[in-house]
Amino acid sequence: MMRVDAAGATDTGRVRPANEDAYLVGESVYAVADGMGGHLAGEVASATALEPVRALDGKVFADATDAVKALREAVVAANDQVSQMAADEPSYRGMGTTLTATMLEGSRLHVAHVGDSRAYLLREGSFSQLTDDHTLVQHLVDEGQITQEEAATHPQRSIITRAIGVSTDVDVDSMTLDLEAGDQVLLCSDGLTGVLDDTRIAEELDHGSDAEATLQRLIELANDGGGPDNITVVLLRVTDASHADNEGPAGAAAGTAASATGADDGTSHDTTTTQTGQGQPVVVRTREDAETEDWARRLGSYGALGRGDAPFGGEDPDEHGRSGRGRRVLAVVFGVLVLAALLVGGGLFLLSQEYFVGLDDEQVVIYQGLDVELGPLSLARVVERTELTADDVQPWFRDRLEDGVPAAGLADAQSIVDREREEAEEALEDDDADAVADDPDADDDPDDAP
Repeated sequence: MMRVDAAGATDTGRVRPANEDAYLVGESVYAVADGMGGHLAGEVASATALEPVRALDGKVFADATDAVKALREAVVAANDQVSQMAADEPSYRGMGTTLTATMLEGSRLHVAHVGDSRAYLLREGSFSQLTDDHTLVQHLVDEGQITQEEAATHPQRSIITRAIGVSTDVDVDSMTLDLEAGDQVLLCSDGLTGVLDDTRIAEELDHGSDAEATLQRLIELANDGGGPDNITVVLLRVTDASHADNEGPAGAAAGTAASATGADDGTSHDTTTTQTGQGQPVVVRTREDAETEDWARRLGSYGALGRGDAPFGGEDPDEHGRSGRGRRVLAVVFGVLVLAALLVGGGLFLLSQEYFVGLDDEQVVIYQGLDVELGPLSLARVVERTELTADDVQPWFRDRLEDGVPAAGLADAQSIVDREREEAEEALEDDDADAVADDPDADDDPDDAP
């Protein structure tokens, strides 16, 4: 008999004025949502998205297929509710949220996912990311255009290609994991992963502290790293209940447990924050297996192989036999499908919020979109041309224009152009003044000139 202990925590961080994250720790459902859309709207989006998931708490399903279907439908319902609220209320326009939701069904954990909040598994020292980031930089990594290290500091790393509420339709990734005693599953927003790498997170999970202390330590480390975003974490720990110490009376005395008997295998789900012991799990995913499964799941999430409702981690002989050439073909197919998802699945809205200043031939212009090309296709378009040319600006700024100068919006982009125009004019005036000073025959008074 296994027991699952769960705890959650959230923190505003050190930069954001408000916390737009939300999390859910129930009896059988657990979730993290990272809202976006500015003051209030992001909070509303993340809280609203959790409600359809909360409605599944404690429910029993006939089998894994029904359970996964119900979880996916809850995520779709979350998208319907958030997008409808954004359409009905002008102050909510543009709001959205990520959503990573899990549900216990017997000894299995079902995961449904949209966005870049993550689910991780720590099993016998092996730490792996269960979910795929629906972000532009992850796509660039998958295509081989940038490395994982470059993605960590990429200027467009916060651009997500899928989110709850930005479109009336949403693609949901889903998977199923068979739990083992000793497993730890972490759900978190990018306020954690944007600061701490996987190795550091795994070290804290493996430290042996109780769940609540571990979560607080992760939040503390993220804040020590600058706390640039809201930080939300939910931790599930699986123990062999027959070997757990002080089970039952201690939890009841603390008044923190909310247990529900699981399905056929007698698994119990306790939302406690007590320290859990470590079992002897077995590593089920090698690096090669994970790479192959990720390819299949990513393509499946866009409809190329059908949506991935099959249990996560299953063997596929054909996948293991795929040649390098076949993978390159799949990479091209995947790139086309991602571009379609960007345009159809809400990415067009997300791209419309990005601006940068750059060059169109030799003219300084303002672009809307991203300074990225997918093959022959560009993700940016010129929205405003200026009277400045590359020769008008200072040399150091010309170099920046070659790479694109990111802006927070159209007004910010216009301010960047205005500021550079003023600096260029001041530099020109200084050059004229220096020329006069260097010429002994120059006369400062034009009225005295012959």
